[in-house]
Amino acid sequence: MIELDHIGIAAQNALESARTLAEILGAGEPVPDGADGDMYRVDLAHAASLLFSRSDTVAAAHIAFRVAPQRFAEVVVRLQQRGMPFGNDPDDPRNGRTDDPIGGAGRVYFVDGNGHLFEVVSSSPRASAIS
Repeated sequence: MIELDHIGIAAQNALESARTLAEILGAGEPVPDGADGDMYRVDLAHAASLLFSRSDTVAAAHIAFRVAPQRFAEVVVRLQQRGMPFGNDPDDPRNGRTDDPIGGAGRVYFVDGNGHLFEVVSSSPRASAIS
């Protein structure tokens, strides 16, 4: 068996970036981590986490999350409340759509302040009514 432990994510401001993503996803408050406590961990299911570390140069990453329909709807609402553009197409993550062109239940992409492309996919067809 292979399980994911963590994904390292570079950020101009590690705490701010970790907090923003945690709030959008509805995850808990980021926790200081690393030998010097200068990284910030966002805990996910199955003991996996995202580990944000500060960097002057940030290469954009693409990270996708699968969530339950209710959480998917909440993510969309939080993106709207923040005024963050989102969309269902990685080439047009600002189109405001949430239907899944790949045939799934719902999908949104959004870009954070570091240029990372985050994707949130609903795990059930019930979320497809959100748009």
